[in-house]
Amino acid sequence: MSAADHFAASYAEARGKFLDAAAGAGLTPTAYQCPAPGPGGEALFTDVVRAGPADAEAVLVATSSTHGVEGFCGAGAMTGLLRDGHLRDLPAGLAVVLVHAINPHGFAHLRRVNEDNVDLNRNFVDHGAARPANAKYDAIHHLVVPADWDGPARAEAEAAIAGYIAEHGADTYQAVVCLGQYDHADGVFYGGRAPTWSNRTFRAVIADQLSRARRIGFIDFHTGLGPRGYGELQYEGMPDSAEYLRAQEWYDGEVASAVAGDASSPVVSGHMGLAMYEGAPNAEVTVMGLEYGTLPFTQVIEAVRADNWLYIHGAVDSPVGAKIKAAIRDAFYGDDDAWKRDVYDRAVEIYRKTAAGLMQG
Repeated sequence: MSAADHFAASYAEARGKFLDAAAGAGLTPTAYQCPAPGPGGEALFTDVVRAGPADAEAVLVATSSTHGVEGFCGAGAMTGLLRDGHLRDLPAGLAVVLVHAINPHGFAHLRRVNEDNVDLNRNFVDHGAARPANAKYDAIHHLVVPADWDGPARAEAEAAIAGYIAEHGADTYQAVVCLGQYDHADGVFYGGRAPTWSNRTFRAVIADQLSRARRIGFIDFHTGLGPRGYGELQYEGMPDSAEYLRAQEWYDGEVASAVAGDASSPVVSGHMGLAMYEGAPNAEVTVMGLEYGTLPFTQVIEAVRADNWLYIHGAVDSPVGAKIKAAIRDAFYGDDDAWKRDVYDRAVEIYRKTAAGLMQG
C-alpha cells in the first residue's frame, strides 16, 4: 500500500478509512456527534482513538481538521500511522491520542470555518473578557468581503487591496487579515463570540485523555502556507521560552517561530493549543503546528475570501459555487501522489521525534 492510499477524496471516505485503520490496530474510537449536519443531511463526527496505557505520563496528541477542509492532510497521516503499525508496541509509559476531524462540519462542507463561520484556531480566547481587537482588519473588512465576486464591487476591492499591499507590504496584509478578528461575523478569520462546539469538544477530549499526563506533545496538522508539500513546524509562543528551546532540541532546530517572524504563518490570536495549557496545567506541554504548503499565498487567501463570499452572498449550488468549492479544496489539499507521499513521510518523521522527545523525560 502506497502513502497515497491513506488519503481520501471526502470527509466520509476519510472517516471510513480512519475507523477501519483503528479497528485494524485493535483500537476502539470514541465518537462525538457534531450538532450540524453534512451537505446531504448526514451526521458528522469527531472520532478519537487512544493507544497505550490510561495512566501514561507521556502522551502524544495529534489533531486534524482544525480548519475543516485542511483535514484531508491530517486524516491521511493519521490513517497511515495506524495502518503501518506505528501505534503498536509503544514504549512503556507512552500513549498516543489521535483526534480525527475536530471540525467535521468544515471538513464535510469543504470550508476552513465551522457551521457558524468561526475559525476554530481563533476561537480559544477568554470569551468572558474583552476579545482581542484588530482595528487594521476593521479598516479593510469591506475590501476583504466585497458585495459581489464577479462584478464591480470585487474589482474595486482588488484595486484597493493592491494599493494597500503596495503601501504596506504583502506580509503586513497577510498578518492583518490572518491575525483573527471578533467583530465581523461575516468576515474571514472570525474568532466567534463564544466557544464553539468543536472548542468544547476538544476541551472534553483533553479532560478525558490527559488528566494523568505529565508530559504532552501536541501536533496540530494544517495546510495552505509555505513550500508545497513541506511540513513546517510552527511555534506560537515566545522564542526564548523553555517550551520553544525544548522543541528545538526535539526537532533538531527546525522549529519556526511566528513571534520571531521566521514562520510561514503570522501570529494568530486564540489558537487551539491554548486549550492544552489550560486543560493540563500540571503537565509539561509542547505545542506544535505542522503546516504543509499547497499553493502560493495569493491563491490561498483568494480561495478563502471567495468561499466566505459564497456563504454570505452567493449560492453554493450554482456554477460559481462549484468553481469556488473546487478552488478552496485545491488551496488546502494537494491531491496528487507526490504531495501525499511528502506529507506522510514528514508526519512519520515528526511523530517519531515527538515520541522520542516525550520519552526523554
